[in-house]
Amino acid sequence: MKTISKINGFILTIVFLILMYMIYNLNLIPFRYFLIIGIVLLLFVLLFVFKLIRKKTGFISRLLFNILSIIFIIGQIYLMTYINATHDFMNSLVAKNFEEVTYDVVVNSNGSMSHMGDLYNKDVGYLKSDKNYSLVKFKIKQDVNYKEKKYKEVDKFTEDITMGNITGAIIEDSYYSLLKEENADLALNTKIIKQYKIIVKKGNKKKIKSTSTEPFLIYISGIDTYGQISSVSRSDVNILAAVNPNTGKILLLSIPRDYYVQLYNTKGVKDKLTHSGIYGIDTSMKTINNLLDTKIDYFVRINFSTLTKTIDLLDGVDVYSDKALQLGRIRINQGINHMDGETALAFARERKSYATGDRHRGENQQAIITAMIKKMSSVEYITKYKDILTSLEGTFETSMTYEEMTDIFKMQISKRTDWQIESISLDGTGSMQPTYSMGNRNLYVMIPDEATINTAKEKLDEYLEEK
Repeated sequence: MKTISKINGFILTIVFLILMYMIYNLNLIPFRYFLIIGIVLLLFVLLFVFKLIRKKTGFISRLLFNILSIIFIIGQIYLMTYINATHDFMNSLVAKNFEEVTYDVVVNSNGSMSHMGDLYNKDVGYLKSDKNYSLVKFKIKQDVNYKEKKYKEVDKFTEDITMGNITGAIIEDSYYSLLKEENADLALNTKIIKQYKIIVKKGNKKKIKSTSTEPFLIYISGIDTYGQISSVSRSDVNILAAVNPNTGKILLLSIPRDYYVQLYNTKGVKDKLTHSGIYGIDTSMKTINNLLDTKIDYFVRINFSTLTKTIDLLDGVDVYSDKALQLGRIRINQGINHMDGETALAFARERKSYATGDRHRGENQQAIITAMIKKMSSVEYITKYKDILTSLEGTFETSMTYEEMTDIFKMQISKRTDWQIESISLDGTGSMQPTYSMGNRNLYVMIPDEATINTAKEKLDEYLEEK
């Protein structure tokens, strides 16, 4: 029994030291709380070890403390698995330093082409503006040798593949989807015979700020899809969040998806903001930086699955609607509505019921985000962070480093800030204009209202001041 007691005491000490290291490395608990937890656990360990190795401890007492120490060891090991899982989930949210881009090999559906071998020594078109073409070409030419035909104009490119003037075309997948939405003939007369995935490297992430003490600006990009976020895509939701941890204030700035802007690194014809996502989230961020004369620190990329799962884990959110809506089988009343994930998603997507369309939809999206922030800020839901992060895996990513994310958690646990949230929107007037991504075809766009842009610039400066 004495030998067993010594072994238990040794194991208990080692497990305690490993546990404290894992809690420290997790970096989610403010230091003073970490210190309190460490002291309490240490006192228990010292008590157990003292009783286990003390020579005067009786047999029954020694047996009892052996049993208790084993239970304590098992409890600590269980807590380790929880901590390890949480650490892995937090790391999974950090956007990798690469993007996965899918390319389609497209042929005319009225012809006989159905396999890659059919393209041997045939004309295959691509757009000169496609910066990743050389990467995908390397992979495709391992399967078949084809003749390259370069196009400067989107209109001529889509016309030739639609009419069968070229055998095939190589198009980035989300761009091909966009072209088909705006060109019924292209959708009807073309098909994909094979897809290729390439990896496009991005810059390495470094910690930019102390998010617990310095104001920062986040770009929230909402992708119009379900499931995993694994490739570039259009951004249907574009919201800036200026967060000031010193004042406890957040500014939400909604930018309409159809805003007519000059895409970063392009000249001439402008484009819809939503199209910037096709060229990668960095292009979207830099486009907005130029529009508002600001500097976005981080991005958060979410999709439908993120919204519905998170709201359900929060047991729903209370959101105000200024009018009654019937969205299929979902009924939304005028006033405060308690919304589950499905209802909130329907509310966030609706725009046809409003005179101002996409602008009002942006305001509804801001209302949902505000409700989520309020609920997630409470201690009750901070303790559910592991379940929330689990649900977000694969549907959410951010350019924040692990340390920048955990700084926010520690600050909220420590200060329990009751965030004050203000929402504003950019505005404009509807128009039909050609776009950079779609060539001469006129599309609905929103011409920016300079007055709302200037107001937004002033508000951003105000919120991002360090006070």
